[in-house]
Amino acid sequence: MEISGVENRFISFSLIVPAHEEEGYIEKTLQALQGLEYPRENMEVIIVENGSQDGTHEIIKKSAPAWFKLFTCAEPGVSKAKNKGIANISNLDGWVIFLDADTYFEKCFLQELNEFLHARAGKNLGCGMVSLRPDPDTRQARGWYRFYNFANRASHTTRSIQIIRRDLLREFHFDEALTFDEDTMLLRQCMTRGRYFFVPTARVFSSTRRFERNGWNRQLVQWIYFASRSYEAKKNIHYKVLR
Repeated sequence: MEISGVENRFISFSLIVPAHEEEGYIEKTLQALQGLEYPRENMEVIIVENGSQDGTHEIIKKSAPAWFKLFTCAEPGVSKAKNKGIANISNLDGWVIFLDADTYFEKCFLQELNEFLHARAGKNLGCGMVSLRPDPDTRQARGWYRFYNFANRASHTTRSIQIIRRDLLREFHFDEALTFDEDTMLLRQCMTRGRYFFVPTARVFSSTRRFERNGWNRQLVQWIYFASRSYEAKKNIHYKVLR
């Protein structure tokens, strides 16, 4: 495999997917991860199933190939699952990608990300995210996703995916007291050591299920309200699991 202009300099990526009550979405994500066109020796996939009561665990066992690393975390909690993944990544240089179980890539996304990071080598990038496309792709969803992509880029926040330089995770972890805004808290720590970045791409999709279930306007208001709370108040937020 060759990447134009990069001369086969492949960055190593660890992809961590926490999965709780995701039987309706995890199989599609697993299939997309299997189909990524990137050297196997420069990529690892870690799935952490945590406390599901539906068929998530069985789907993962059935659908994940042998080269995926599968772990379970008895207690539910997205931060616990992500930290379990961090504890089991290979000791290599490179980047770690945290991916929601209803978010997936087109097959050449890692090639695109590889080129993006190589083109900015020496700029001390530390953490970031990408532009997202909605699934399903409707006119209404495209408009809202354009707004959220702009908002994430302007506010240096993330949604559905976080890309973090591996060495920073030796020092920083997700706050296990939080089920909301745990990604923002970690990014703030990482930005004390490296710069935030945003990758404009058309190759990453994220489910619109939360917006469809809660309503687009209502979801925006809820996120603004939750984000404005104090840290102590955020610890008492129980972010609703959608099935």
